[in-house]
Amino acid sequence: MEALYGRALLEWPLVLASAATFGTATFVLAVRDFDGGPVGSIVAALLPAWRLMAIAIFLVSPIMVLKLTAEMSGLSWREALPLVPEVMTQTHSGEVWRWALLVAALLLVCVFVPLASTARAVALACFSAVLMFCEAQLGHAVDHGSMAVLIDLVHETAAGSWIGALLGLWVVTRLAQPSSDWIARAARVVSTIAVWSVAALVLSGAYTAYQGLGLSFDRLLFSSYGRTLIIKVVVFCAVLSIGAYNRERLMPDLAASGTQRTLLRNVGIEALALGGVVVGLAALLANTPPARGHMMSHPGMAMDTLGLPGTGNRRASTEWEP
Repeated sequence: MEALYGRALLEWPLVLASAATFGTATFVLAVRDFDGGPVGSIVAALLPAWRLMAIAIFLVSPIMVLKLTAEMSGLSWREALPLVPEVMTQTHSGEVWRWALLVAALLLVCVFVPLASTARAVALACFSAVLMFCEAQLGHAVDHGSMAVLIDLVHETAAGSWIGALLGLWVVTRLAQPSSDWIARAARVVSTIAVWSVAALVLSGAYTAYQGLGLSFDRLLFSSYGRTLIIKVVVFCAVLSIGAYNRERLMPDLAASGTQRTLLRNVGIEALALGGVVVGLAALLANTPPARGHMMSHPGMAMDTLGLPGTGNRRASTEWEP
């Protein structure tokens, strides 16, 4: 279990940064034409967060590759370092990581070079979407074929859209100081994004849960995968209740004194709970062997046959014999 927690702790900032970058970038594109909040000031407010997330992705990604290599070979990180090129060229996960590392570098360049505001948002949305696609190919979904990978991508995209819209609204209102009218219009956009995101999360999550658990109540209650899923769903429902309160009680009365302040406070709490807790549990779930249909000992280890050093043969394996 310690290895699972270690992988989850490494993947959590990676998944969160990719999803939040996608969501905040699409939020900018959704509100860029609103009066009272120029797109330049909106992008300027979000740029420090984008840079921080791009740096996190750029730094954590190579560590993930090294950890993957060490787990495949059964060696320490230092001993596994010379084997990284072989993993990158002869495994499915290595091929995916080659693309992910390239896109991580492009994402980093995108947040530091001078770009027009809208062009920067479009580029960030595209690059982060590719990263989420790579992440979908490194999880349990790869065991179940292309459709499962696509549904996993939908799940990540929906989560990123929801988190990013909340984070974008909260950051922009704090740093760019847009007009009250802009905040009201942007809040309605965030509410719409949240509704569609929740619908996509529920449907895609139900499919993924079925793939991992089947229809067995025992698997749900007595497997590590099932118990982790239960905790994630409980926290998700708690966050959803905050969003429902915002939509039903605060949104209709945004013109009232203090309502916007209460809404923005709740938005901050909602974004923190989603990014800090739900995404963390999702990372742990992605590294917990599913209760049924388990083909790989580690998500992301879907591999082609490997040439094992010193063995003179080729076979599929999650371990190397040094």
